[in-house]
Amino acid sequence: MKLKKYITSIAIIACTLGLTVGCSSSETEDTKTNEVNQGEEVVVATSVAVTEILDELGVKVSGIPTTSYELPEGVKGATEVGAPMNPDMEIIKSLNPTVVVAVDTLGEDYKKTFTQNNIPSEFVNLTNLDGLKETIKTLGNRFDKTDRANEILKELEDKEAALNKKEKSDEKVMIVFGAPGSVMISTDKSYVGNLVELAGGNNVFAGGNSSFMQINMEDIIKANPDKILVMMHALPDETKKTVEQELAKESWQSINAVKNNKIVYLDTEYFGMSANLKSIEALDMLGEILYEQ
Repeated sequence: MKLKKYITSIAIIACTLGLTVGCSSSETEDTKTNEVNQGEEVVVATSVAVTEILDELGVKVSGIPTTSYELPEGVKGATEVGAPMNPDMEIIKSLNPTVVVAVDTLGEDYKKTFTQNNIPSEFVNLTNLDGLKETIKTLGNRFDKTDRANEILKELEDKEAALNKKEKSDEKVMIVFGAPGSVMISTDKSYVGNLVELAGGNNVFAGGNSSFMQINMEDIIKANPDKILVMMHALPDETKKTVEQELAKESWQSINAVKNNKIVYLDTEYFGMSANLKSIEALDMLGEILYEQ
């Protein structure tokens, strides 16, 4: 396998330099997949959500994040560039990208890394559904895929319109954000909080300035949610144990959601940190969760 990759790499370099090695007739399928035509965009995506959006728009993606999540068929054969929060700059530079598309929520130091490495980059907002729609529009314009972008946007807007006609739920909901060894509260400023709001849920922690907040039992007891939704950031099995241990504490036992066992662990495939193209399915799922008795 290593020998095949090595031979393929040599063939690509030879073709690029215009050497006479029979590139037209004897190049392998792998070579064709990774070949970049003159003037063609070389696009790298550093997150799963961005990868899915670009693929759905019909944009060829040459670099993808290293992830345990299943990526679209259309990016099979693309080069892995490392974890979303810590991509490998040397691998990215080796691809000679015309643009790297990343989310803008990882901080200024993250953005500076691309500037310092002279890597052209574009950062998109995927913190909520409005950000997702703006991202689809922006990338559609950027890569001359406006028709497909408009089709996707119409699907999202039709779903929002349908939800706006529904009667809102009176049941008080709280969103718990879990990660291995850590539990916080997710507000309406987070992506999942935004979905709950759009689906007609009554989030007891709304109106703040940040997406997440530390647990304050006095505030939670006062809010007394009827249902708790749990979003899990990473390692679902380990995270679920962390959340279960937290909710098993004596201080939580007076909360209606805990007393009545109305605790729902959200599917990580649909409910993550960033807005993504599974939003429509996620909203449908939330509708069933929020309005079930």
